Amino acid sequence: MKLPLNSNKKINDNNLLPLVNIIFLLLIFFMIAGVIQKQKELYNVDLGKATIDNYTEREINTLFINKDGSIILNDEDVSFSVFEKTISQLNKKSELLIAADKELTAAKLNRILLILNNQSIKKIFLMTSKNDA
Repeated sequence: MKLPLNSNKKINDNNLLPLVNIIFLLLIFFMIAGVIQKQKELYNVDLGKATIDNYTEREINTLFINKDGSIILNDEDVSFSVFEKTISQLNKKSELLIAADKELTAAKLNRILLILNNQSIKKIFLMTSKNDA
């Protein structure tokens, strides 16, 4: 007995294509995530933790840096030439709150941070504004 062949019936493999794409994307994701985790463990990097708390007003030294590089320390204008001497004379010099203009160049900020590092400032808080976008 001879069975008729249905040559008109098409095999539709288009339904498997999205599944294959998802499998490859998952494979790539876990390969990259594994590499990043291994690099973090290899170099023994302890990542900092960020907490979002309500700001509490307390007595802390405050440094404002304008976009032109002018410095205001504890509500007093300070020239860059005497900035290091002024920082060394602070009474509570373990903590400092920095509010830098968003258009301040990295070079100007780095010069100030190097001076703070030389004066053994233990904690630096960077003031930012909340992005409500």
